[in-house]
This record gives sequence, structure tokens and C-alpha cells, in this order.
Amino acid sequence: MMMTNFLSHIRRAGLTARPALVLALLCLVFLSSFVSAQTGKRSRVSDSILGVRIGTSLEDARKKLEKLSVPNDHPTAKEEDNDEPGTKQVWILKGTNYSSVALKTNEKGRVVWVTGFVRPNEELPFTELGDTSVAMRATDSQAIWNVANSNGGYRLVAKGQNGRARVIYLLSLATPAN
Repeated sequence: MMMTNFLSHIRRAGLTARPALVLALLCLVFLSSFVSAQTGKRSRVSDSILGVRIGTSLEDARKKLEKLSVPNDHPTAKEEDNDEPGTKQVWILKGTNYSSVALKTNEKGRVVWVTGFVRPNEELPFTELGDTSVAMRATDSQAIWNVANSNGGYRLVAKGQNGRARVIYLLSLATPAN
């Protein structure tokens, strides 16, 4: 409403006011981007699957996921035998959009990747996971975001059909210390 009134005053003022209109609009654009930067308002990209983030301890991940999992008599944790130390673990879930979640920890017991498998007919729109306009790649079947943070960052990958995620991956982008 205020902008409409402003524009109608400019139109009544004639051609000499047009440079003022351009200058005013440029100032508004500059100020809005400045305010967004100052308030820390950025495009949000999901950083967790059911509360499990890159860097979460295995103990915290277990606490979160065991509440959501079906009772299982078979152990799902597996220590890695190869050159990459750590543990892989899988939870079969109930009462969530995810049918299962798998993760891997490093030698310090911190999550380095987590994968969520979404139940059929409950696929999540890519746009719920992040702003696809800032994605590194966004197609009808896949969206990929690289997000920098103080821990080296993470990659969010969503795969599915028709812009809806069936499988969601969070992967650490941190370089291991040698």
C-alpha cells in the first residue's frame, strides 16, 4: 500500500521524478540485503535427519533413534574391519516419515554420515530440505547442497522422483587430520 502511494506520487510528478524513483528503489534493494546480512538471515538447508547431525556423538544418536525404532533382537552395529575405523549402525523406525536410518561414526565416535530412507508415499519435497535456488545441483530427481560451517561443512543430498526425496544423505565435508 505504501509503495503504491509512493509510485502514484512519482507518476503525478512527471518525467523529472523518474531518476528519483530509480534511486529510491536501488536504496531499498541495498538496505534490504544489508538488513538480511546483518540479521544472519540465510537460505536454510536442513542439517539433520531426525535430530542426528554430522558430528553428533554415537551415544546421542542412539538416544534419539532408539526411541523411534522398533525392538530388534539382532545387533545392528558393526565395527569396521578395513582401514576406516568407526562404527556403522542401522535403525528400523516406526512412527516417522523414515522407514530406516543408517549412520557411520569415525574413530572418535562422531557421526560422519547419516542416511534416511523415507517411507513410500511420504517422500519429502526437496524444497522442505533446502532452498533449491542455492543448491549446487537441483533436478527433478536430485538436489545437492554444500554447506560450510565451522566444522568443515556438510553435504546434503536428496534423491527421488518429481522433486520429492526418497533417500536423504548428510555427509561430512571435513578433511580428516593426518
